[in-house]
Amino acid sequence: MKHIPVYFPMTYLPATGLNRLAACFGKTRVYRPADSPLPEAMQAAAQQGRLEIEIPCAAETDKLAALLEAYYAWAVENKGVDLAALKGWETGIPFFGETSVSGIRQNIREMGGPGGQAETSDPRMEARLFLTMAQELDRQDSELEKSLDDVRAKENSMLVALLGDAAHQRDVAATMSGGQETDPGAYMTGSRLKTWWQVAREGSGPGNLLVTDSRAVIDYLVERYPGLQKTGPELVLPRMQSAEAPPAAWQSQLMDYLGELISSQADVNPPASLPAAAPALHLSIYRLAGIDAAAFFTGLDVPGGAGSPAAGKFNLVICLIEAKV
Repeated sequence: MKHIPVYFPMTYLPATGLNRLAACFGKTRVYRPADSPLPEAMQAAAQQGRLEIEIPCAAETDKLAALLEAYYAWAVENKGVDLAALKGWETGIPFFGETSVSGIRQNIREMGGPGGQAETSDPRMEARLFLTMAQELDRQDSELEKSLDDVRAKENSMLVALLGDAAHQRDVAATMSGGQETDPGAYMTGSRLKTWWQVAREGSGPGNLLVTDSRAVIDYLVERYPGLQKTGPELVLPRMQSAEAPPAAWQSQLMDYLGELISSQADVNPPASLPAAAPALHLSIYRLAGIDAAAFFTGLDVPGGAGSPAAGKFNLVICLIEAKV
């Protein structure tokens, strides 16, 4: 059975993230909350066959866009809230969580904004609303991080040209985003996971092979599922040298290994011939026995913790991909 890794719980990927995923898996699927224009890097990856994009409930994009427009107008006029304010909400955002779509409109109405009759709570629309705003925040953060890296690189080049200080060059390089990247999954981790699943389950389903580049997401899941254990050694893989590079022969060996981890209840030996090169990617693999994605994400909402899943035929495998200095 062929498995396509599904990236989660973020719905935006910068060029660096896309290249890392392609280097390990060849093709990855990502869910998007709305049929909005794709960032240039994601569009190029989709055209090259490295990224499979799925948009559940795409027919409701106009409704979502209207709701977003109304909220932005209300927030800016009455509270001066912008997307950066999302980071300040550890347990939710003003229009999400205990409030519903009808609650947003009630707030707008009370603040003198566009009115209308209250609607029945719509968890799907709330989830898409949250993910769309988080997606935009992630995009802005990524672009800002890249701009700062470009400035640092130019400053470094100038200083090295003037001073010939190789040690200084190494120090500056270590401060760039390739060494210490912002982890978007560290913000509102639980809400991201919950809303991502509400959107993903409306599509073709993520299967039993997930991948993330967020250490915070892994830590959150391991805390709630003690049975989610790291399996096998950390794999060290070469980074992708070119966006147009064809899949390496070892990628099929890696995918076969991940497939065995899903289907087998026994220990599985990793491929012996995976290459190691610098700069490298580090792949940590976590497995939870006898559970599928639906039961896994539903269990995250169980009061007091997810506990131990019932024994099933297949296992859930989650990969954490990192670029370490």
